[in-house]
Amino acid sequence: MPIARHKQTPRKRRDTTAVRVKRTRNGPANWLRAYADLHVETLKSSFARLRRTPVASSMTVLVIAIALTIPASFHLFIKNVRQASSTLEATNQVSLFLKPELSNETGGKLAETLKKHPQVAAAELITKEAGLQELKSYSGFGDALRALDFNPLPAVVSIKPKDSLTRPEEVEKLLAELKALPETDFVQLDTEWMHKLNSLLTIAQRSVIVFSVLLSLGVLFIVGNTIRLELQNRHEEIAVAKLMGATDRFIRRPFLYAGFWYGFLGGTLAWLIVSAFLLFLRGPSRRLAELYGSPYTLSFLGLTETELLIGASVSLGIIGAWIVVSYHLRELDAT
Repeated sequence: MPIARHKQTPRKRRDTTAVRVKRTRNGPANWLRAYADLHVETLKSSFARLRRTPVASSMTVLVIAIALTIPASFHLFIKNVRQASSTLEATNQVSLFLKPELSNETGGKLAETLKKHPQVAAAELITKEAGLQELKSYSGFGDALRALDFNPLPAVVSIKPKDSLTRPEEVEKLLAELKALPETDFVQLDTEWMHKLNSLLTIAQRSVIVFSVLLSLGVLFIVGNTIRLELQNRHEEIAVAKLMGATDRFIRRPFLYAGFWYGFLGGTLAWLIVSAFLLFLRGPSRRLAELYGSPYTLSFLGLTETELLIGASVSLGIIGAWIVVSYHLRELDAT
């Protein structure tokens, strides 16, 4: 009896060890690894299937890229216009004309006082003599002005307000304060163009949103139609797989990855087209900025914007494929 007990104990230990090994082999880690390998293999096979029809696949990707390029280009246009307009703050001067009887010394003291104003970035005095000399040089009436025996121009304080373009209401408040000064005779600033520009940019930005939604629906239809044609070509294969017990998830998976590839390739190509277009315009825009003495350069799509473009394209491709395949599988189940 002791011998029998001694023989049974190692056998039980061996059996327990075998069960533990079996459980480890079939554990969650291996299941996740097998699941990941299945998706990677499906991803590769879906891309290989796209490569078997290069012309049709390229046409689909190109159409998707063009549909995404339009809203992305409009977005970049608005972005660059906003950045370019912000550089015009230095040229958006408030001209404060002093009363004619006031001297240059009084204007200089007023300029020094205005420099301390929280809404003023800079204030510079233009003396009466400097103003007359500038008028003689640029007005074309130099000979007539030389005939005058007195200077009719007042001293002017040139003021550059802060945030003049992004906040026009702050400029209007500053103008009201300047007009209330006892030394002020006249204040000149064209603020109407700021309101018009902001209104136009707002309209354009909302138009981009509308175009993006419409073109996104177009991408859904493009991907869905492409997947529908592939479903028709593989109708018998799918029907046989259903008869053999294949689940809808198993059948749907390669088509979803096909939609992923269409979206990814289309979004990447759209990014390349937009970047090439900006590179084409970078030289002329730089020369134009140099003519106006501005350091402005064109802005490209940032990292977040690029991720949003490609991510939206991939999402549209997957959603379009999901809708079409699900509808097709429901029809098969009905028959």
